[in-house]
Amino acid sequence: MTWTPEELLRHTSGKVRERAQTLLGDVSHRSCEGQTYRARVQGSRRAPYRVQIDLQTGAVRCSCPDEYNAICKHAAATLWVLAENPESFEAAPEPRRLPRLRGWTDADVERLLERLHDLYPDTVDDWARQRVQTLEEEEWG
Repeated sequence: MTWTPEELLRHTSGKVRERAQTLLGDVSHRSCEGQTYRARVQGSRRAPYRVQIDLQTGAVRCSCPDEYNAICKHAAATLWVLAENPESFEAAPEPRRLPRLRGWTDADVERLLERLHDLYPDTVDDWARQRVQTLEEEEWG
């Protein structure tokens, strides 16, 4: 079953919808990939919260600490913007998994990383873990 933003919004309380309306202008960094929509919503903390909505499954995620509502005010604001202005969500760019080095092909970088891993396995493993964490943070936002 595919969900619509309006159907998901019906699963929010009146209080959440009321609070979400105050955040409509704070929904930014809008992107989509298939039926998955992502945005950042500026809340009460310095860094914006990351929202992900999968209309295919109806799954809604937000990085905010709200543990009481299935759909928080940040996700509800994102759903509202999606319902009213779906074209504002641009296609997500292809993720870049390897670092960019001027004049190097991806195959060159892969060979370099393999050689470095042979020589310094712990260092390269630490770097790779940090790189994956950075990519996951970028994916959310």
